[in-house]
Amino acid sequence: MNVRWNMILIVITLSLLGWYYTLNQQEESALTTRIQADKSPDYIANQMETTLYSLDGRKQYVASAEQVEYFQQSGDTVFKSPVVYLFESAKNSDNLVRSWKLSADQAKITNDKMLYLDNNVAIESLLPESKIHSLKTSSAVVNLTTQDITSDTMVTVVGQSFTTTGKSMAGNLRQQIATLKEQVQTHYEIQNN
Repeated sequence: MNVRWNMILIVITLSLLGWYYTLNQQEESALTTRIQADKSPDYIANQMETTLYSLDGRKQYVASAEQVEYFQQSGDTVFKSPVVYLFESAKNSDNLVRSWKLSADQAKITNDKMLYLDNNVAIESLLPESKIHSLKTSSAVVNLTTQDITSDTMVTVVGQSFTTTGKSMAGNLRQQIATLKEQVQTHYEIQNN
């Protein structure tokens, strides 16, 4: 009789352990679906505008986009259809003015304030006295602190009375310098006064 009761208790114990194990597995799988995947953003915002100020309180840039995704682990911010305005001091004044408008299909700003622009990149000067009026390329990298710009793709630069193209470029937007490299072609417009 003791052997029968022991066998019944062992079967009941094993059944309870099996049932507990399956419940625990279901909770763990439900928990893993709730935990955020490594590659997914920490937040997503639509129609957002972001303004970044320097340490001395001056506007460095304003970025707006249709959609913004922020990844906290890497510190990257990804923009869909972004428009970024860079600022600089107006001549003979401490007032800040929008100096450049940067747009693309997609962009990413990293923790070290590097802006990676991809697809249909258009950079336009907003200053009337600017030597460079616009740049067009398929990808570019802009340091938002120094306004250095590089591109390893075909670039078209339009300026005062000239248009030039090249296979890659390095320059500085603040200083209005663009150095084109490889397969450079320039067309000048001669103005008759």
